[in-house]
Amino acid sequence: MQTLRILIIVFADVLLACAATVFAQDGEPSAPLAPRPNQVISAVGVLGNELTKTEVILRELTLQVGDTIDVAELEYSKNRIYSLGLFNRVDITWPPIDSTVLIIEVDERWYLYPVPMFGIVERNWDNWYYGLGVKHDNFRGRNEKLFAGFVLGYNPWVSLSYVNPWILEDEHMFMESNFAWSRVVNKSRISQGEGPNFDEIRYKLHQGFGKRIDQFRSAWITASYNYVEVTDKRAGRTLSDAGIDRYLTVGAGARHDTRDLAEYPTSGIFGMANIVKKGVWFGYVDFLQWSFDVRVYQLLPGGVSLGLRTFAVLSSGPSVPNYEHVFFGFSERLRGHFHTELEGENAAGAFAELRIPIVPRLYIHVPEVPVRQFRTWKLGLYAALFADAGMVWDRKEHPDIASASRGYGAGLHFLLPYSTVFRIDRAWDEAGRGQWIFDVGASF
Repeated sequence: MQTLRILIIVFADVLLACAATVFAQDGEPSAPLAPRPNQVISAVGVLGNELTKTEVILRELTLQVGDTIDVAELEYSKNRIYSLGLFNRVDITWPPIDSTVLIIEVDERWYLYPVPMFGIVERNWDNWYYGLGVKHDNFRGRNEKLFAGFVLGYNPWVSLSYVNPWILEDEHMFMESNFAWSRVVNKSRISQGEGPNFDEIRYKLHQGFGKRIDQFRSAWITASYNYVEVTDKRAGRTLSDAGIDRYLTVGAGARHDTRDLAEYPTSGIFGMANIVKKGVWFGYVDFLQWSFDVRVYQLLPGGVSLGLRTFAVLSSGPSVPNYEHVFFGFSERLRGHFHTELEGENAAGAFAELRIPIVPRLYIHVPEVPVRQFRTWKLGLYAALFADAGMVWDRKEHPDIASASRGYGAGLHFLLPYSTVFRIDRAWDEAGRGQWIFDVGASF
């Protein structure tokens, strides 16, 4: 691990050197002067948004004209605007000439580009995919998302999607449409049995509509048509004897989100609840699935943050196919049991993580980069202490907390440009067996 230690030291040294020269750290007011007490906002101006509509930015601002300036609230708003994923950098200042006027200054990212895609499937470094897509992250300057692409390799897929976060103007509605084809390696040990594994060929047509209640809350309804065909049509792999299941799903959900930064939160609350009826009007699939996910982040002295998460997926009804089971060991993982596969009709988990800043988040401007949209980088380095626990069970069983899989450990989290997080964790299970984990994205 000598090479790893050298890389960590070099990364930290670069960030510290940059922070000491030309860059501003998050969490520090970038205004030249602090506002006088009880100053009231008289106007808000936005600069740097060549494509993005001004209202897209202003609707994330939690302070409005007529409110008293609050430095902490402005910092929170700055992170909310950055979390849109449209900007490399966001600053909010108040000029000394008239410090009742807020100036929001943004540096836009590149929005329309071909996307060479490569990566790992379900956090497994043995399963790589590669492909190409075309993506527009800010269609019409309204934060609308257009995507068309395909990947090959492990679990190939083709997808077309459109997301509009703001339709019907004052009604504050949003919508999303998606068509996808995929060929997925079966995950169910029950379906595989003693024979060789097989693939599932899936088609999905999805439509959703929702309402943004305010800056923090939203609710939605969805409907989907699903087609699942197995390449080896043995009994039990689909509910239909023909090896093909077709079914409709309808659902509803709600979300509450006050996180400061979606990519790596350190304060705020995220809560989501969803109910989906899978199997409506026709077909053999027939069950109801409930799910919730609650995450709380509390900022402590010194920039340290405590994160807590709990989630559950619960199923009820006469017919739950194996391909609709829930799993640990794929998209959801338990550190300490990172590569252990757990399968059931229900699942629950609890997680805790203490995030300790080594080099707090900061902006770096690199004028030598030829493309303007890639000249501003947001970087940081955090240490973490964590504990995870989770379990699965079937409908006819009672959950046994004592049998839950558990793990704990420590790690280093690298915050990289374009909202990327790379993690190196050392974890141990309840028996003291250790494992190294190299993962992309925040743990939660």
